[in-house]
Amino acid sequence: MNLPEEKVKFVIGLSNGESLTEGIGLLERIDGEPSPWNKLQEYIKDKDLEIRSMSLYTKTETGNRHYHLPNDKSKFGGKVPIAYNCFRKYAGDTLMGGSDYELYTCMEAIYKDCKVQLYVSEIDPDKCWINLIENK
Repeated sequence: MNLPEEKVKFVIGLSNGESLTEGIGLLERIDGEPSPWNKLQEYIKDKDLEIRSMSLYTKTETGNRHYHLPNDKSKFGGKVPIAYNCFRKYAGDTLMGGSDYELYTCMEAIYKDCKVQLYVSEIDPDKCWINLIENK
């Protein structure tokens, strides 16, 4: 079964003022090359940069959607994350032809004592939720 092309893209704000978007320029997805997230990690390490903000972005029939994690200018008294992560999760029935599946893009704000995960559906970007995972 072939998974659909990802519609939800991560957008990163870096400590040098750059904003990078998955699938564009440096973070273009090219077969045989590292994933856009791994390319970003290499770029950050090579340039001695930090991620200062992270969001997910998608275009829908009803308009653009932006989902934001707390950042270095955290609002409403929130803590500033010490790191970020992004990955995709798939769940489905591969035995019955793979027509019943779910695909999500997840971004994480990582703190000393927990992680905040924001999941957005690739199939229906209006479907999203947040998990709080405490470190043990």
